[in-house]
Amino acid sequence: MIFWLLMGLLCLGYFVLYAIKVDLTNTFTYFWLLAGIACIFGAMLPKYLKKHDITISKPLKITLFGIGFLGASILVAAECFVIGYGVATPDQNADYVIVLGAQVKGTTPSYNLKRRLDVAYEYLEKNPETKVILSGGQGKGEDITEAQAMSTYLEEKGISKDRMLLENQSVNTFENIKYSKQLINSKKSSVIIVTNDFHVFRSVRIAKKQGIKYVQGLGATTHWYTVPNLYLREGFAVVKYFLCGQI
Repeated sequence: MIFWLLMGLLCLGYFVLYAIKVDLTNTFTYFWLLAGIACIFGAMLPKYLKKHDITISKPLKITLFGIGFLGASILVAAECFVIGYGVATPDQNADYVIVLGAQVKGTTPSYNLKRRLDVAYEYLEKNPETKVILSGGQGKGEDITEAQAMSTYLEEKGISKDRMLLENQSVNTFENIKYSKQLINSKKSSVIIVTNDFHVFRSVRIAKKQGIKYVQGLGATTHWYTVPNLYLREGFAVVKYFLCGQI
């Protein structure tokens, strides 16, 4: 009972922290609120059942445990892939680097997008023959396309415009890769996808699904307090994409 009560309080505390430090625009954030309530309810359940002399049959207990164990195992396996790909180091001298777009505030790249661009910049500096595809259209609250904001950012850091290819139509990861692929001049070209670490595995798998054979990922870090939410959400997303045949 104490364990589940503590877990519930931790989940509720994280929900409040995320709401304060980030926002509540991401629907998945409410998972922590629901999980906290569920854990506290679960902590109180045995006492309630005992008080009202309610017993749960052994077959039902085994069934519930089996479902829970299977679901947890699948999620853990997905998280292992997410974490592993996120920290992997790609090969040098790739033909192309694709930087996936993220939120732009007016004309300024958001923190996560800046981290992606900084990681891409470091790679481009070490590999002067590599070209970069900047992928992202214009979304709500953005005065320019994400591709244009990224181009300006990298140009200010010293990357030549001659090395940049802009893809400004996409609105999600699938389209990022679909439209970026059209700018690659050979099926044998080696490609590195730059995104935040939690997002690398799914992005690479989507790219392979779309026919990019020689593709690796390069991950950029995020704020520490967003890690639990982003990684758990990504684990569920990976399972969903796998079941739907999208990766």
